[in-house]
Amino acid sequence: MKKELIKFIEKELGYQHETVNKAIKKYFAGKEVEWKEKEKSMYIHETDSMSCSNGELYIFGEFGEIVWNCETLFTDLPHIVQMVYKARIETDQRIKESIAEITKLISE
Repeated sequence: MKKELIKFIEKELGYQHETVNKAIKKYFAGKEVEWKEKEKSMYIHETDSMSCSNGELYIFGEFGEIVWNCETLFTDLPHIVQMVYKARIETDQRIKESIAEITKLISE
């Protein structure tokens, strides 16, 4: 597809190697990121180990390896903790409701 695009640009606009290559790389870089995001999803049930080096956090598990920029993680951490805490409260509430239903059934 890239080659076809280059040929089309050569034919229609004239070929300026540097300008066209930069534009094509910029265009496809964004698309590749979008495609990867749509194609892949990762579920992390457990991690095997974690380490930190050169400002990056490395998380290892059955899923493979995640490399996370520590500065980005630090700024995102309050939001992550808030979401995880909310999910935990919702889980606790569901468990309490289930226990109440079971207790009610047993006591009838």
